[in-house]
Amino acid sequence: MLKKMLSRALVSAPASMLINQLVGICVSLARADGRYSPVTPAFAARFSSDTTAVIVQLLLIGLVGAVFAACSVIFEIERWSFLKQGLVHLGITSVVLIPVCLYCWRPENAAWAMILAGSWLFSYTATWLSQYLVYRHRVRALDAKIKAVNGRSKA
Repeated sequence: MLKKMLSRALVSAPASMLINQLVGICVSLARADGRYSPVTPAFAARFSSDTTAVIVQLLLIGLVGAVFAACSVIFEIERWSFLKQGLVHLGITSVVLIPVCLYCWRPENAAWAMILAGSWLFSYTATWLSQYLVYRHRVRALDAKIKAVNGRSKA
């Protein structure tokens, strides 16, 4: 399992970093002022240079991507319920994602920090629930096929 976690993390970290840079380019293009803004001004102000700020943000985004990918193995632990898998995954990823978001995008006050955490929890819950419904539908369809096959074999 550790080997699987590491291989997923090593693929996801640079992919996350690339996506982060593409988002920065898109945001800069959307602003249409001709400036490239890969990090927020508040984040850049924490460092001696913009380059250092970009490197730190890239490394933190890579860490987030690596943790999410490595933790995906949680959903392969068959003896755990889907709810337990989701709660453990949510807990581990939240411990990394929320501090990184707070550090990189620095909310103006506690209310904004709570909104950030709440939006993460809402997004995770919506995603988890949609996956639960999809898999519940698939299981029911498989059960129906099994019952149909068993019904034919008894005749």
